[in-house]
Formats: sequence, structure tokens, C-alpha cells
Amino acid sequence: MFVLIATKLAIGLAALLVVVRLLGKKSMSEITPFDLVYMLVLGGILEESVYDDTVNVGHLLFGIAVWACLIFLVEKVVQKSRAVNRLVKGEPSILVKDGIVNLKELNRNQIELEQLRELSRQHQCFSLENAKHIILENAGQVSLVVKSEEDKVLALMLVDRGQIQVPVLETHNLTTDWLKENLVNQGYQSLDDLVYVEWSEEKGFYVVTKNDVTSKVYRIDG
Repeated sequence: MFVLIATKLAIGLAALLVVVRLLGKKSMSEITPFDLVYMLVLGGILEESVYDDTVNVGHLLFGIAVWACLIFLVEKVVQKSRAVNRLVKGEPSILVKDGIVNLKELNRNQIELEQLRELSRQHQCFSLENAKHIILENAGQVSLVVKSEEDKVLALMLVDRGQIQVPVLETHNLTTDWLKENLVNQGYQSLDDLVYVEWSEEKGFYVVTKNDVTSKVYRIDG
């Protein structure tokens, strides 16, 4: 039994190396969710077969061979057809283009404005006002271009899709009345028209209304 388990594990290791070669020379950051599915399914095949005495080495080799062939065929089809490539592996999503927020892409990728701010801060962009382009890549990484490298001002999010962020106001000794008064002074009468409002002492208010966003889908590859 132990010899059989060791044999299956050795074959499994060889299979993993074959699959890695089929996926190409990618770093971990370049592996797409679909590539990960390949590996997870293969891992499931190995896990079920290693400790199942009814599954012999021949069964394991057959399962690995079939799965490897499927992977190879799918990769070849994806390489040949751009339409299939987009369907299977997806395409980059432009969340912000030329400083304009794309709500359709945010909703499609289930990203809240608060999460968008967090992703921006991870790239040393501390205000959405300073974000020129934000792109969500296929593998889940974010590419970001700022308007000014010198702008390191940390802005507070005061309104998120029409909702006043009361805890943010309170922790900075600001009030709801103060916010509403300043917004009215700048010509914004209704919170329902506001998608996003941020503020900093250094730069003041940055307001994004429903008229300032876009739902147009932009493609940058293929």
C-alpha cells in the first residue's frame, strides 16, 4: 500500500510539472483564475486517487492524460481566438479612465468605491482626484497611473453613493451640517445626485456626481 501511495505521489509530481509547462512560463502574479481552476481540478484528481485503493496507477495516468489534453486544447483555442480568450480568461477592466469613474465596471467586478480607494492607496495614490487611470487586470492586480507623483494628500471619503459617512466625519471632528452646508455652497443641493465626495484640508472638496461618471466599456488589449 505504501509503495502504491509513493508511486501515485511521484506520478502526481510529474503531472504537476507537465501542467506548469502547458500553462507556460508565468509568474504567480500572471496566473489567471482559469489557470488556477486547472491546478485545483488536477489537485482534486490526485487527492482522490492517492488514498483510494480501488484506483490504480493506470486509472491515475488515464485521468491525468485526459485532463492534460483538455488543458492543452483549451490553451491552443484561446491562443487562436481572441473572442474565446475574452470569454475564458476575461479582459482588463478600466475602472477609472482620464479621471472618470466607470460605475458599470465597478459593479461588474463587485468593487465598492471604498475598495477602489484602498486599491489606490496600495499604489501610493491617496485621493481618487489624483487617479488618472485605474485598470483591473485579468489576474486581479491593479495598474494605476496618477495625475501627479507629488500629490500625497490623504483625502477622506465623506459621501459614498449618496450616503454620508458619519463615522468618518465624527472621527475628524466634522459634522453632517457642516458637510451639507459646504455642498450647498458649491451648488450641490441633493445627496442623491452625488456618487462620491472626498475632502482634505489641503485641497478641499472633490465631488463626483451621476453626470460625472461613465458606463462605457473600454478595451485596451486585442
